[in-house]
Amino acid sequence: MKEEFLTRALREVDARRQRAMVQADERRAAAHIAVPELRALEIARANAGIRAARLAAMGAARGEIDAALADSRAAFARADELLRGAGVDPASLEPQFTCPVCRDTGRVSGRQCECVARLIRQYRREEVTRRAPLSLCRFETFDVARYPETYVPELGMTVREHMTSIRDYCLAYAEHFTTKAPSLYLCGYAGLGKTHLALSIADRVLEKGFDVLYVSAQDAFARVEKERFGEGGGTMAAMLAAELLILDDLGTEYISPYVSACLYDLVNTRQLRSLPTVYTSNIITDAELRRRYTEKIVSRLLGSCELLTFCGEDLRLRGK
Repeated sequence: MKEEFLTRALREVDARRQRAMVQADERRAAAHIAVPELRALEIARANAGIRAARLAAMGAARGEIDAALADSRAAFARADELLRGAGVDPASLEPQFTCPVCRDTGRVSGRQCECVARLIRQYRREEVTRRAPLSLCRFETFDVARYPETYVPELGMTVREHMTSIRDYCLAYAEHFTTKAPSLYLCGYAGLGKTHLALSIADRVLEKGFDVLYVSAQDAFARVEKERFGEGGGTMAAMLAAELLILDDLGTEYISPYVSACLYDLVNTRQLRSLPTVYTSNIITDAELRRRYTEKIVSRLLGSCELLTFCGEDLRLRGK
């Protein structure tokens, strides 16, 4: 879930800061060996700075304060000179933070730093990639030329023109995605590119910084069934909470009364929360859906989705 990714990201940011501090200490220790006078100059600089602050707090004359500050600057300049003479870059003694904006604290002006958000997006992308070939499924690799130019009277256009319009719709959907976007039901026979376009949407929406979860229906509901008996947990909660859920191959899951109830809860809850879901399925007609699912599920599913029907021949067979 997103909260788990946030915890993981904050741990990584903290680890980065600790590494930067330790490495800086190691470099400074080496510099003290290379430049024996360095430690005394650092102490002199610090003492002069403390003296200037105390004088200012006591309301001392400006000349006394300036003299203390001058001593601090002189000690700094001498240390800088000696370090450069020993071939050491003075800047290298400071911690080299991965994020210079928040200095690896994860916070900037009381707000979460963008570096934390980038880590969360990275973790989510890695998770999606483990489940599906995300790097291969992009809009740029969706080749409409593989669809035939056969004219379909019911569509009023060729198969290729129809599939081009579906690709363009999905691209616009991803480009303008918000958490108030409609859900999509991508249906058609196997091998027509449904998963490819669903993952293309996931890829583009991930780039925009949204929390995207990709699961196959078969795997997800098998885990939900196991978690019912205490074997792990969190799958259902993660599906309910994702800003965009990609539920692939709806219809391949084993339907039990419990899974049926969970599917209804998933569709209904995400609809009530106005959270979009992209479903892909080989189930094309209302009649097929009603034979497999309850009327409540079908009504909620079709009532919450834009229907995109894929047509053509199995692209995996055409490519052979």
